Amino acid sequence: MDVRRLALLRELARRVTVTEVARAVNLTPTAVSQQLKLLEAEAGLPLLRRVGRRLELTAAGQVLVEASRDVEVSLARLHGRWDEYRGQLRGTVRLSVFPTAGQLLLPGVVQRLQDWPDVTLEILESDVHGDRYPQLVDDVDLVVGHHASELDAPAVVTGAPRATTRPPRTWRGLSVTELFVEPLDVAVAPGHRLGGRRTVRLADVRSETWVSVPEGWPFDDALQRWFAAAGAEAAVAHRFADLRLQEAFVAAGLGIALLPRFAADDREGERLRLLATRDLALGRRVAVLSRPDHVERAATRLVREVLLAQASSITSPGAGGPRPGPG
Repeated sequence: MDVRRLALLRELARRVTVTEVARAVNLTPTAVSQQLKLLEAEAGLPLLRRVGRRLELTAAGQVLVEASRDVEVSLARLHGRWDEYRGQLRGTVRLSVFPTAGQLLLPGVVQRLQDWPDVTLEILESDVHGDRYPQLVDDVDLVVGHHASELDAPAVVTGAPRATTRPPRTWRGLSVTELFVEPLDVAVAPGHRLGGRRTVRLADVRSETWVSVPEGWPFDDALQRWFAAAGAEAAVAHRFADLRLQEAFVAAGLGIALLPRFAADDREGERLRLLATRDLALGRRVAVLSRPDHVERAATRLVREVLLAQASSITSPGAGGPRPGPG
């Protein structure tokens, strides 16, 4: 069976319609349909059935899709390793990233990639719920995503947090490389009554007015869970999707907020103070996701390694980032 036709069958399984497959591979829908018919002849069994105006995989088609995924990865690995051997690190890598990770990582990543002028980074900004990031992997090479996670409580204060919650089920089957685990800290203005503290508990902030994200977003869920554990409810006065707008309200003394430790702009404590929480062990795991075949490209692997190096330079001890400690 022709490997290029097998690739079209896998794309149909991913994208559902022939029109979407044609758009993804730069062919006409007629050409895609013809190639799939030829594949059926090669396979000797019906692979597709028509349901209304759509084509669906038969049981044989589903078996063939699953059985050929190893071929897809192996071919990608072959081309990637051969390009590396020939020193041909070139091409365009499409990277999807959510806003706060982009602010934190991308300037350094782009600077590091200047050493490889033949590698072009195409950046797309996308922020979705944690279980939906896999929906992006078919259209880009790498996806920087995150999901809410419970953290090892003592490590939240010492600055070396570990996630104890598994990634969403939808991430299974993908290549997943953790970039960092980020706790949620309480952000206050420098002149706030708690501004001289380094850590807080719920009892310290129970009567405060809060600036939060929209209802139902992970950080707001974390805030509500923290209060609900003590039979209380957080008094949220303002809600913004934009992290910098939340920070501006906190800096102006209009409330306090739960902010991600590494992404928050505390400017060495001059604009905000970040206080570790001793009784809230929640945060997020930030990782780079990819289809197993996409990550075998030499240029894609290079960008992933650069993302890892940049994340380590920001979040490791001594890197200059915010590190609340005991106090």
